Amino acid sequence: MIGLSPLYTDVVAAKRKFFQGSTIKKYSYGSGCKKSRPSTFCTVFGSAFSPALSGRTYLVACTSNGLICVWDSVGASTEPIIRVQAATADEVLYDVQFIQSNGDTLLVVSGDPGILLYKWSAFLNAMENLSNGNIMLEPIAQFNPHPSPSDGEPIEINCTSYSAVDNALYGVAGDSFGCYQWDLESEKLVGTFGGAGKNRSNGDYLHDVMAIPNNNHLVLTAGEDGAITFWDGKERKIIETMNIQNTMNKNKQLVTWQTQNKGQWSNGSNLWVSSMDRKGDWLAAVGGSESGNNMSLRSGPNTAGFMATWHLPTRTFNSGCVTRESYNAIAYNQNLDSFVSGGNDGRLTFLDSATGECTGRSGCTSSMIYTLCCNAAPSMMVAGGTGGSLDCFIDRVKASNFTT
Repeated sequence: MIGLSPLYTDVVAAKRKFFQGSTIKKYSYGSGCKKSRPSTFCTVFGSAFSPALSGRTYLVACTSNGLICVWDSVGASTEPIIRVQAATADEVLYDVQFIQSNGDTLLVVSGDPGILLYKWSAFLNAMENLSNGNIMLEPIAQFNPHPSPSDGEPIEINCTSYSAVDNALYGVAGDSFGCYQWDLESEKLVGTFGGAGKNRSNGDYLHDVMAIPNNNHLVLTAGEDGAITFWDGKERKIIETMNIQNTMNKNKQLVTWQTQNKGQWSNGSNLWVSSMDRKGDWLAAVGGSESGNNMSLRSGPNTAGFMATWHLPTRTFNSGCVTRESYNAIAYNQNLDSFVSGGNDGRLTFLDSATGECTGRSGCTSSMIYTLCCNAAPSMMVAGGTGGSLDCFIDRVKASNFTT
């Protein structure tokens, strides 16, 4: 989160969501102000479209002040139908996901409280009985990671992914344990993998996790060590690690897979991977770098980013590009057959899914983008971030704006 103006520096103080926490200073508010502060003082970190039910699709987002907000995705109102105070106003929610388990549609919300698991039917019932407003809903389960080994404080979960093969819920965190694996039925912690330490691969803060469906027990993790690691989720053992710096030469140019091990990006030690998504057998990842020499960012000095794609079955580098801006999110848009990324310049970048070439850009209301989600039918895409709002795009054109 490099280059934050003072207006937004309160949102994740002491956390490292796409930045080194020591670079952030907490913005001071008077006692009791946080619960009533306007939405311009919050950040939207996670968003997802609900499964369609009777032709209706809802948009769900989570914020830096502990709220889950729900909108009718095709409704006329820009205000949420309901707001659920899922955590205290001092706690950040980073990610929302929908999963299907044992015939139930579940909403998975993660952040400072760990992982909160809700039945989506509870939200639907609340919206049916309440025109709009702020409500409280109890989760059916809560999954808590280990306390911090350094100070005993609770550890946040940045992102989750569900494996139907193992009925396992994965959550990545910013501690030495890395990725947590819970059994969804028993609600028990099965184990951890991918954190810092001997034989643990990812040596730093983890931002993203992806369980690959219909591919045995394959799980991917990515974070601030600049690597994407492939795991056997059942055994919690490393299969392979793809280091982003090995796809770039000393001139910070992306190289082809034939030469990817012959050169390094000189900023590899400061490189981080923030987000992943895939189209079939193709994996796309984005991120950035701190102290990137000779590369500028409009919203912050001495930083740069990248977007790169790999072929999953062979785990070979395919294509990519180095960018002026750091990217925080990427999503595959089926209707455009494009990967869409957003980051610290407040714009969406559309990238050809086959070549990785930029095919266009669209401006957003938020000055920094932290979440992207796409819906196939009806065709729409949402981008959110600072300022507490989300822009809705039809194709590449901004059609409406939702406020938290």
